Amino acid sequence: MRTRAAAVNILSTLPRNYCNYEKKVVEVTKKLNYSQRDQDFVYILVKGVIQYKKLLDYILEIATNKPLSTLEIDALNLLRIGLFQSVILNTPGYALVNETAEAARDLQRSDLVPFVNAVLRHLPDERVWLSSMKNLGKVEFLAIKNSHPEWLVKRWIEAYGEKDTVKLLEFNNDYQEIIFRHNPIKISWGEFEKKITNDGYSINLIRSNPIHFFTTENPGVLLKKRLFNEGYYSIQDFSQALAVLILDPNPGEMILDVCAAPGGKSTFIAQLVGKKGKIVSSDITKNKIALLENECSRLGIDFINYMVADAGKDTFFEVDKILVDVPCSGTGVLSRRADMRWNRKSSDIVKLKQLQTEILNNVSKYVHNRGVLVYSTCSIEFDENWSVVEAFLHSHLDFVIDRADKYIEADYCDEYGAVQILPQKHGMTGSFAVRMVRKN
Repeated sequence: MRTRAAAVNILSTLPRNYCNYEKKVVEVTKKLNYSQRDQDFVYILVKGVIQYKKLLDYILEIATNKPLSTLEIDALNLLRIGLFQSVILNTPGYALVNETAEAARDLQRSDLVPFVNAVLRHLPDERVWLSSMKNLGKVEFLAIKNSHPEWLVKRWIEAYGEKDTVKLLEFNNDYQEIIFRHNPIKISWGEFEKKITNDGYSINLIRSNPIHFFTTENPGVLLKKRLFNEGYYSIQDFSQALAVLILDPNPGEMILDVCAAPGGKSTFIAQLVGKKGKIVSSDITKNKIALLENECSRLGIDFINYMVADAGKDTFFEVDKILVDVPCSGTGVLSRRADMRWNRKSSDIVKLKQLQTEILNNVSKYVHNRGVLVYSTCSIEFDENWSVVEAFLHSHLDFVIDRADKYIEADYCDEYGAVQILPQKHGMTGSFAVRMVRKN
């Protein structure tokens, strides 16, 4: 089966919310014994169609002159694959028509070839569908053009203004480099750098203190190398690591990380304090803890204690520092997850805010006097960030904010002392974190 047919097959067999599309791509391409280049191409097609679905479907409604709900799922995804190559990848028309027709035959759907050919040979010119979109309202126009849900576009315009919203939408659709974090527990940076450069990789350093964060060419290949399996590095956006930096973990401290799976922040804490600190990582199910244990095993971290607990209800024990990386809408990391933009509703933020408040209120009881509590999300929504923190501080007068710019660069912080990474401003995935100290 050729790559385009594989991509259509994946899209047609995924659940309607496209959940686990990355895992499905890996499974299918591995079974088909694809080269790395072909694996990458299938991933680009699948992610691209999911990411640009709203725009692609708008154009296809014009091209087919019929509701897309009347089309078979294979027919629709063949057209989406072809149109994505035309509009986003700028593939020449004759090539995408022929290759999409071949994909239909690979899927043993020769009956769809005449229809697919007819539609793809007569796609509307860009000027036509752009002109059609200009008759729409501002929110709907931006939502379709940039392929995002309307409720989110409206929300961001109200929060950030139209100009910054456009930048944010474009960031979410751009390629974002994979960022790696070196693991000093397994290998020194000098030794690792020598190994990686000897293998022909160039390293672009993002941060060197207290741990090296870096990018490199062909990150997909690097993830499949023996060095990754041996635990010399892991994946973590630098913006998501800032919560740990303002937690400022030190050897000898007892630290609790709740909502810890899959383990990016827990393992970062462990790398900073080593065996001289006592770390307890907690999450709500055994399956989530298993994810964390597997990552720690790969990285050679055998000194974290694990705990299955509901952070919003269960009892913990007093510690020096707590990191509360709560479940959130993830609107700061939509560029990483193509499916997430379609799997969120405005009502989710209301429900999540309630959960976040419960978790923060509960775990705060277990911070020592003069201890530290860090609240963090990968959301850029006020309701999940400052709104939760302000309400908490009003009802917990024994906690005060300890400004984040004492621990990290001021460029990463807002005027009120919190980490506030906005993709349209900082050029990286969004995050929020506040460091609070319990007064004596």
